[in-house]
Amino acid sequence: MKIEMTGYNDGKAIAIYSNIKIFPYFAVTLILSLVSMILALVFNLYELMLVFILPILLLLGMLLNTVVNSHAKGYLKGLKVKHRFCLENGILFKDGKEIKSTEDIKIYKFRKFLFLELKQSFYRIEDSDYITGSRTEFLAQVKFYNKSRVYFNLPEISDEKITDLLFGEIDTKNKLRLFCSSDKKRIVYIYRNADGTYSVGREKMTISDNEERIYTHKYGWWEPEPGDNSISFYGTEEEAFNDIRNELKGFTELTGRNQK
Repeated sequence: MKIEMTGYNDGKAIAIYSNIKIFPYFAVTLILSLVSMILALVFNLYELMLVFILPILLLLGMLLNTVVNSHAKGYLKGLKVKHRFCLENGILFKDGKEIKSTEDIKIYKFRKFLFLELKQSFYRIEDSDYITGSRTEFLAQVKFYNKSRVYFNLPEISDEKITDLLFGEIDTKNKLRLFCSSDKKRIVYIYRNADGTYSVGREKMTISDNEERIYTHKYGWWEPEPGDNSISFYGTEEEAFNDIRNELKGFTELTGRNQK
């Protein structure tokens, strides 16, 4: 299922991010203050009550941070604060680009919004900011681990759809001629080496099983065919093609995807 939503990297998001980082210190100092209060009452050491100043100061700092950043817009002038996110097939996109650093994704759940933290940025997503889908449907595809860190579950789809997805992920870079089998699960290609010679490569599609998907978060991948470890060298592209001509029976050349 495709879920689209709007995320804001604005003053409110800055305030939320700052408070999230400050809160652990506030919690620790509050616990220490409560312990100090008990000791002060038991041993009549009322000076220990002064420790309460620390959580009070941090709480005031969090409140001030919320007020100032939520209303300050001057320093964000000219910056893009509105971004479009899309979760599809277990992959999160921001403004149309796939987020690669999935190990850095964190999500914090609040009553009326979610807070999304990436490697170098953060965004608030209000419950009313979903373009398609909803907060409930989004969280249904989220797996939490190590508190706020997450990865995205891969929805169950047919092998035919997985094949089409992986077929669309074929790396065409530096492939002069690219041929695909009728079932889309094997490719043969000609590429040029740095010294000006030509070589032939072969890859097959591997569809991951349920256990592999849990650990890799991928439907599958392309990998070199077994036994295709030796590299042959040809003087021209035509020589390379003539050598694999018979092998390519039933294959289709992917026109318009050659990288000359």
